[in-house]
Amino acid sequence: MNESRSLLTFLPVPVAVGDPDGCAVYVNPAFESRFEVEPGVVRGRPLAELFDGGGREAVLGATARVCGEGCEMRFRLRERERGYAVVAAPIRAEDQIVGLLFLFWDEVVSEERLLSFGREIARPLDDLEQCLDALLEQTGGRRAERFRSQVEDGMRSVVRIRKWTDEITAEASYSEGAADAAPEFDALAAVQAVMDAVSDDAGAAGHALDVLLPPGLPPLRGDGDRLSVAIEAFVRGRVSAAARGTAFTLTAKLLESEGCVLLSVTEVAPPGASSFSLNDDAPPGDLERVIAPWGGAVGRVADPVAGVTTTLRLPTA
Repeated sequence: MNESRSLLTFLPVPVAVGDPDGCAVYVNPAFESRFEVEPGVVRGRPLAELFDGGGREAVLGATARVCGEGCEMRFRLRERERGYAVVAAPIRAEDQIVGLLFLFWDEVVSEERLLSFGREIARPLDDLEQCLDALLEQTGGRRAERFRSQVEDGMRSVVRIRKWTDEITAEASYSEGAADAAPEFDALAAVQAVMDAVSDDAGAAGHALDVLLPPGLPPLRGDGDRLSVAIEAFVRGRVSAAARGTAFTLTAKLLESEGCVLLSVTEVAPPGASSFSLNDDAPPGDLERVIAPWGGAVGRVADPVAGVTTTLRLPTA
């Protein structure tokens, strides 16, 4: 490719072209600037070596799949404090793959920032909801009807805001093609993160919260932070809705014969109270959106004695 005449030279977005072996043939000036590559020293080097850490693994995996299967791939990449939406596509000539092209688009808002926003706003929303609950209990007497109406309006607004923030978090937790560049994570660390986040709220609501974990588990395929956020949102919702004195148990165990780890959240209502049913308007849809790209599945089972258990089957790496 004649770099001096290539239209790619004038594109303001980073572009990289590789051969079928995954070695660089050409990168445009925008790529050299963004990824801090010296001009003229790229040709012949493996494309993956032009990136750091997770970016290197993502590009290496995309190169192998695009050249091996001839398919187009889309994934996200974070490199040098910037987020990119990446398109990797094969270059064909007479029905043969003669190379591949990477195109890097700037992400307007990184998924990391969206996830951070979801975490940051969850706690003040919980505090506001508890405050409104307390005010609702105290607004009594003949002259309190107007104030009760205002508190109830505020509580409805909290519900709407929580729904919006849950949707933002879920959207950040899911991206097409994420499974192809998914890292590995520690299931025990993910469960512990959920415990640390919800234990205080569970105690304040009068619930028992327990965890049953084995000494160790194999690494899982996916993003542990995203999974922790989704499980935390689900458990917080159940803690908020459950009758006082409900017992929650988080469990993790290896199903070696199936090549997966089973994470479960069990809710057992206290005597005289009923746990939520499978027909409740609280389906773990966010959990499904997070784990489905990595081959995971969500299920729920109800039992009069054992309570209701939500299970996540996650394939090992």
